[in-house]
Amino acid sequence: MKLRHLQFAEAIARNRSFSKAAKECNATQPTLSNALTQLEEELGGKLFKRTTRSVELTPFGAFLMPYLTSVTSAQQELQAAALAFRKPAHKLLRIGFSPLVDITLLNRVLEPFFRKHPTVKVFFKECLLDDLNQRLDAGTIDVVVVPRQQGVAVRHSFPFYRDRLKYIPSADTPAQAGSGPLPLGKLPQAPVILTGGGCGLNGTLEDLFERQGARFDAYPGQALTYQVIEEWAELGIGAGILPAAKLSAGNHRAIPLVLKDGSPAMFEFEWQWRSPVAAQRHLADFVGYIRETVPALVAGDGRAVALPA
Repeated sequence: MKLRHLQFAEAIARNRSFSKAAKECNATQPTLSNALTQLEEELGGKLFKRTTRSVELTPFGAFLMPYLTSVTSAQQELQAAALAFRKPAHKLLRIGFSPLVDITLLNRVLEPFFRKHPTVKVFFKECLLDDLNQRLDAGTIDVVVVPRQQGVAVRHSFPFYRDRLKYIPSADTPAQAGSGPLPLGKLPQAPVILTGGGCGLNGTLEDLFERQGARFDAYPGQALTYQVIEEWAELGIGAGILPAAKLSAGNHRAIPLVLKDGSPAMFEFEWQWRSPVAAQRHLADFVGYIRETVPALVAGDGRAVALPA
């Protein structure tokens, strides 16, 4: 498997276009297409579905893309780490996050920090929770953003934001978007479609429902992506529960969930990092930024709400 082939696939996914990806990679389109064919043969499945008008990831491609990008970003990170060692003025900040995280919000609240610290090179890594924990313990990631679960021991942490949970009714249930918020304890009988669990969706839902004295029936199968959860709900296979940021823009059927007291049901997200951070000035500056500046930026977002410190 060639690194260049992985870079081609990442460029296609990012640009949603073979021609744009070829231009970005300084390659001809036939070279790009041949490389993708070889990569798909090695992986055993199609990564993209291509029409005359669009290029989209297949479910197989969407599932593998985080792993693929982790390989290409590791190569970039290696080069940046070498530069940071040889030239200490170049600093490296590695931020890992669960697929459940609202990456748009994350980018927005961090932009002022990176404008103020132009010598800091940032690398984002989308990983499953076990991988994030291992990387944080090994020191190959500096800070992570993950869903918070009650009773789970963490390292150093600080609240980031909350995202409202929405219920996606199965096509064969009478629940309608116009019927108002839905209490956790009064879900329709349809089973709830979950993922493989590594992103934190399953465990965080189970934790929330248990604390509310409620329960849900899980669908026996597992969806590869959040998009698949929505598609299966449309087919009547089951229902879904997702943070609002992970719903597709065209989903108008999703219903807000509420707790027993009528307050919105939320997933809470937090920053976590290892100690000590004082040994690296730019990391200490970043932790200070997420404590002192980010809460105000999140509160002004109009959707996500900062948790109290």
